[in-house]
Parts: sequence; structure tokens; C-alpha cells
Amino acid sequence: MTDKAKDLDLLLIGKTGNGKSATGNTILGRRCFNSSPNTKSTTKNVQFDYSDHNGRTIKVVDGPGIGDTDLSKEDALTQSTDALSYAIAANPEGFHAFLLVVRFGGRFTAEDVQTIQVLKQIFGEGFVRSFCILVLTYCDNFDPEESEIDSLSDWVTAQEGEFKFLSEECGGRIVFFDNKCKDEVKRLAQVDQLIKTVDQLSVLGMRYSDDHFKMAQHKRDQMIVEAKLPMIREETMKEAGLILQALGSVQLNDPEKQIQLLKGLKSRAETLCKQIKEQDKNSRVLTALIESSEHILKCVEHQISAAEDAKRIHDTREKQMRKLDELRAERDREFKESMDKHRAELEKQIQEIDREDRERQEELGMITERLKADTNVVQTHYTDAKEISTWECIKTIGSRLLTHVAPVVLTLLRKVIFKF
Repeated sequence: MTDKAKDLDLLLIGKTGNGKSATGNTILGRRCFNSSPNTKSTTKNVQFDYSDHNGRTIKVVDGPGIGDTDLSKEDALTQSTDALSYAIAANPEGFHAFLLVVRFGGRFTAEDVQTIQVLKQIFGEGFVRSFCILVLTYCDNFDPEESEIDSLSDWVTAQEGEFKFLSEECGGRIVFFDNKCKDEVKRLAQVDQLIKTVDQLSVLGMRYSDDHFKMAQHKRDQMIVEAKLPMIREETMKEAGLILQALGSVQLNDPEKQIQLLKGLKSRAETLCKQIKEQDKNSRVLTALIESSEHILKCVEHQISAAEDAKRIHDTREKQMRKLDELRAERDREFKESMDKHRAELEKQIQEIDREDRERQEELGMITERLKADTNVVQTHYTDAKEISTWECIKTIGSRLLTHVAPVVLTLLRKVIFKF
């Protein structure tokens, strides 16, 4: 066995409060990692240290506790994933084994099952079966008389349910630790048993490496996105609601103004789609939200298309109205010009008739004067004829009338009646 083959790289994982850091201290033979007897996590970052055991260098990496009560679920998962990613990357040759620390004495709860599921999502579905050793801590609490079971191995065999499934998945690779033990011989015996189990696991020389970790990337992304889903959904629904509210207020009576508003909404919808896709990391956890945001984007684009159509119609109508106003103005102008021309013609006719009427009036005046003159002549003759006999008088008057008055009256009647 070469010096390099003698080295062991071990990664401690498990739920917060199960004694993970204390187990690391027991393996190293000294207090290297912070630990606490309560369930509050004291391991916030990856820690590691080395120890020599019978000529073999053992590197123990203390990973972050899963289910840290100081953090929200999504923050705890993100921190754990980031820390374990760092642990894997910082150990390029990989790890011989994962030491999955489980607490003895308590019921294997749904939270414990959830912790295992989280670890599988971080490291890959097959990591328990291929690389895990179950480290049962707080074994100092085992009391054969109280439990009526002779040994810890018998206790493991008697277990049912989830713990049994886990021990079977680990291939029965279970070691027992009493981290409170002050007896160095017993401590070394515990470490010897652990190393023996690790050697049996790594007999083929396989290590969990960065390549294995990269293969599980999709599951890790899916887990983190699922943890953040409530927050992402709330933020998405908030922005989507605001976009839809603004979209509902769009009016097409001023399409040019509305197009600018809609383009702003399109930019917001595009940003929303992009953010959701980035947060999804191809995990498909956010598929429903992605589809909803894309539907909103298409709706905005449809509204923009409708607004642009409305603008084209509005512009065409404005152009037509301007043309119509021009035609109406031209019509009114031509009508006015035509009326003015007709009015001038009528005015000319009126003036001509007025002129003719004045001439006739003048003619009538002249006739009247002539009639008066002729009447005076007749009157004079009448006066002269007073002493003539009656018959002679009549003849004389008749003759005068026929001679002087009749032609004038006939002429007047012709002009008045026939106007010529």
C-alpha cells in the first residue's frame, strides 16, 4: 500500500443536532470542530482537519448541518449546497466515504427522512448505496436491560420502517460512536472499526468525486428551486398582476400614446419571463409560472399589434378627414363663386328692368303732360264754342277728341300692355 493509498478522505454529513461535529472530533482525537449538545446549529461553514491513525493520514471534512434552524428553508438549502459544493471542489481527488451521522435512541422521524432526501438531491440518488457509512451517535444512551436487547447490532436488526430501509440502502455499513467516551482505548476501537468499514467500501478504489457531484447538478437545482417556489410564485404573481392591471386600462382612442405604454409593459413582461427562466435553471419546477409569464407577454404583444392597427386606421381617418375638409371648402368656394356670378347676372337683369321701367315712367309722364296740354286745348275750344249750337258743339268736341286725344291713348295702351 503506497502512502497515497493509505490516506483517507471522509466527509461528515447529517441533520443538525445529530452530533456530526462531535463525531469528527472523536475521529481526529482532539477538538477541531465546534459542537453543541443542543439542536441549534453551530456549524455554518465547511471545516476540515487532519489526523494520523496508525500511520494513515485521515482528512475529516465537517460539512454543514442539514435543516439549520437559524435559516429559512430556502436559505438553509442554498447555504448547505454551496458549502458542500465547496467541500467537493476543495477535495479534487474525491472522498472515500460519506459518514452519514444519525442519532441513536430517537424515533426516525419524517424530518430525518427529509434530510436523507435532501442529501440525495445534493449528491445524487445513488450516493447512499455506493458511498455512505451510517454513523450511529449517542450510543452511550444504549441500555441493554432497559431495551431488553443484548447489543447495538441486535437493536439495528430489530428496527423497522424508514431506519431499516436506510440501513439496507447503506448495505448494512453501520458503526457505533460514543462521542463522550473518555477512554482512549475505546475511542481508538471506534475509529478502527470505522476505518475498517471505509476500507471495505473503497476496496475497488472508487471515490465520490467532482464528476459524481456534477452529475447531480440537475437534482440540486430542482431542490433549491422547489424550496424557493413560494417566494418566486408570490413575486411572479405580484408583477404579473400589475402588468395585467395596466394592460386592462389600455384605451385605443389615443393609439400612439398607448403603444408607448404597451412597449413599457412588454419590457416588463420580457424581464419577468427571463427572471423566471433563470431561477428555474432548467429544473422544470417553474414550468407553470414560465408558461403564465409567456402567455402574458404574448397578450401584451397582441395588444401592441392591435394598437398599431388602430394607429394606422386613426392616421388614415385623419388623412381622409383632412381631404374631406379640403373638398368641402372647395365645394363651398365654388358654390359661392357660382352664386356670385349668378347674382351678378340677376343684378344686371334687375338693373336693366329698372332702367326700362324708368324709361316707361318717363314716357308716361310725357304722355300725361301731352294729355294735359291737349285737354287744355280742348277746354279752350270748348270755351270758344259755348255760343255755338249744341249740335255743332258736340261735333266740334268729338272732332277735337278724335283728332288730338285718341292717338295718344292708343299709343299709351300699346306700351303699357305690350311693353313696346
